[in-house]
Amino acid sequence: MRPHQILASTTSHKHEPLEPTLDVFARLGFRDIDLNLNHVIEHGVSVDRVRRALARNGQRAAMVSGGWCEFFDRPPRIEQTFASIERQVAIARGFGVTTLRVFFGRLAYEKYSPEALATSVRNIQAIADRHADVRFVFENHDGASSHPGVCRAVLEAVARPNVGLNFDPINFEHRGVNSLDAARELAPFIAHVHLKGYERGRFCEFGSGDVDLLPVLRWLFAEGYQGAFTVEYEGPCDRTVRLYTSVRRAESAIDRLRTLA
Repeated sequence: MRPHQILASTTSHKHEPLEPTLDVFARLGFRDIDLNLNHVIEHGVSVDRVRRALARNGQRAAMVSGGWCEFFDRPPRIEQTFASIERQVAIARGFGVTTLRVFFGRLAYEKYSPEALATSVRNIQAIADRHADVRFVFENHDGASSHPGVCRAVLEAVARPNVGLNFDPINFEHRGVNSLDAARELAPFIAHVHLKGYERGRFCEFGSGDVDLLPVLRWLFAEGYQGAFTVEYEGPCDRTVRLYTSVRRAESAIDRLRTLA
């Protein structure tokens, strides 16, 4: 991916048919796509069919976003996650994509321990070593992974060049963590960034709501961040309109920051 590339995510439309969604995205000027694998994994849409739709619209999948995995699981349950990762990697390769978004798991923070840390590290190292050509970006979400210290401890111990953090500042804010503080703590591991908004306890479009992410973006640019951004919308309003607005705001903000850098 190009430095500071902005991707439109199909996560906002994972409950809509994928091909019409891609057609609409193309009409809105969304050419670089963060493709949620929900349509392929959960609804059986074939990789070839999606590939043809992308080609027809002059679009490309720049990365893919997979489903839930449980890297804190021990054997034999971890085998379910390993099998899921195998499938997701195969699909990613079918699109010619080398970046896969995944999750740490749903482990509650109260159950996080040195043993849980060691288990997750061992499991993540296993997939990283098996698929050294794939970049795995782990998203901070609920439970233990909503704590920056946990994310840092796991990624620091994994110590693989193809494993990084999918930094979602609003997911941290949603759990009461200041996103700028989280960015500072996790800086060495940030490989990809999600952009959305947050208002009165609910997600909204980027550039609106109660949390101003511009200080986070300015800090990332000042630190020399060269990764890409995925724009999501997960709020209650029209998802096409709000995603369009979010992407345009992200483009404007990042263009200004490029000029200042």
